[in-house]
Amino acid sequence: MKPTAVSLFLCASIVLSLTACDRNGAGEGNQFSATYHEGNSNEANNSNTYEDSHDDGPFTKYEKPITVTLGRQGIAGNNLPNGDTLEDNEFLSYVEDRLNVKVNYEFSIEDVDDYNQKVSLAIANNNMPDMMVVNEQQFKEMAGADMLADLTTIYETYSSPLIKDYYKSFSGNRVLNTGRINGKLYGMPNTNIDGNYQLLWVRKDWLDRLKLGLPSSLEDIQTIAQAFKEQDPDQNGKPDTVGLLGDKQIVGDAEFFTFDPVFNQYHSYPKSWFKDADGNVVYGSTTPETKEALIKLRDMYKAGLIDREFLTRKWQDNAALVSGGRAGILFAPWFAGWMLADSVKTDPKAEWVPLAAPLDGDGKRNVVPSAPSGTFLVVKKNAKHPEAALKMLSVQYEGIRLIDPKSHELYKDKIVSWLNYPLNVQLDFQDSLARDIPIYDKVVKDNDLQDMPTRLIQRVNSILKNKKEPKQDITAFADSLAYYTGGAVTGTKEITKVNPIFYGMTETMVKKGTSLHNLENETFLRIITGAAPIEDFDKFVTTWKLSGGDEVTKEVQESLE
Repeated sequence: MKPTAVSLFLCASIVLSLTACDRNGAGEGNQFSATYHEGNSNEANNSNTYEDSHDDGPFTKYEKPITVTLGRQGIAGNNLPNGDTLEDNEFLSYVEDRLNVKVNYEFSIEDVDDYNQKVSLAIANNNMPDMMVVNEQQFKEMAGADMLADLTTIYETYSSPLIKDYYKSFSGNRVLNTGRINGKLYGMPNTNIDGNYQLLWVRKDWLDRLKLGLPSSLEDIQTIAQAFKEQDPDQNGKPDTVGLLGDKQIVGDAEFFTFDPVFNQYHSYPKSWFKDADGNVVYGSTTPETKEALIKLRDMYKAGLIDREFLTRKWQDNAALVSGGRAGILFAPWFAGWMLADSVKTDPKAEWVPLAAPLDGDGKRNVVPSAPSGTFLVVKKNAKHPEAALKMLSVQYEGIRLIDPKSHELYKDKIVSWLNYPLNVQLDFQDSLARDIPIYDKVVKDNDLQDMPTRLIQRVNSILKNKKEPKQDITAFADSLAYYTGGAVTGTKEITKVNPIFYGMTETMVKKGTSLHNLENETFLRIITGAAPIEDFDKFVTTWKLSGGDEVTKEVQESLE
């Protein structure tokens, strides 16, 4: 993911679910829904805040103060007020005061590579803090070395209903199960919400100008790409517009300009693991369907329907084509609305619409959901108070979600990231993005903000402001285009989720993953651009298998047994 795309994704993903960029909602980017907040959800039951159902539960304050040690990744570009730090701020004090817990940071390292190196050193020396967040490889290594506390019973006793419901929202316990080893829970996984797959974004004002309808099939997309390239949709008299934008990464979760939807239309799912009709583990990049998709992409590129310069363009170059009014069709996630909004500065008539397209022969837009999790909150085996991790997480999310009335006073009227809470574990409902759409619909219909969750006020204000004065405020327009227009499409009936059987890393993947990825990407790019014949796909499959692919496949199969 390119640097600018990363920033959009982080603001988006920490937005929906958490109050990422502003305590009063300004700039929220990841994905929180109205549930459990201020009584406006059917799931909120009878109160705004949870009460313990027994004497010792998630919100019970320790009679005597306890101290826990924590290691965590720091925050790039921290937006705390002057004088406040990660180790001393209102969010941390809120958690400490509610539970009578003192948090001591053993280390806080901003750079992710340096942080992972520090964690690896702690593992090697068997000298870890009471709790920290680790990646999947580190989690498995620590569990295998018997370094982690068993959280199975602790989770049931000390997790709030909200925390449990986040995990329950993912079908088949597929998120929580990533933290289990041999049936025991050793890590609290983060959750990745649905909706980060690519939508088709297209300039509707250009469609109208050229008398073209909204596309649904791949053939429609090809027709539009050709028209946008050849028929001067911006009417400036210059042959300066391009067709479908592309990216040399080809496919990727939450990526901009990649060709995932074209592959998916052929029931091809590169870089993902599935079982075939005979129950055999198959790598999606090696299937006959992937070969078909590559043939189509090659033909589209040869015909000039795909931007001929996509191989040399950076993310910023593509964004400039969009903002400059030279590109009007591309694949990108819902949060592309923030990037696309800049185009109205060049052309106030620019109108972008997101679509679940292209559809397959059954009228479905097949998508591969994001990996359900990727990081884990772990507690060392001999920690004196292992339950403190779940208690802190439960209290922290009452603050993040503004369920506790006292949390409304934290950094009031200031823009402060939720990441300054002690535990950088992102949790949300699987369908959190789509959950908010009915709220937006009602507000737009009634023009009434009564009982509106605080975290949604800024978004709703943007939506209403843009409705009243379309595109006059670029920020309001961008928020509305992303949260409301783009978010609504992620939950449409055409979307069909194709769940991989495996998301993680195996031993051989760690050793040979980079070389296998490069082999795949270079082969696919050469085929698409015509630099190599389609027969090279079969050679790629053979080479991939001999270069470690067969070993990886065996390891994936064994991990499922």
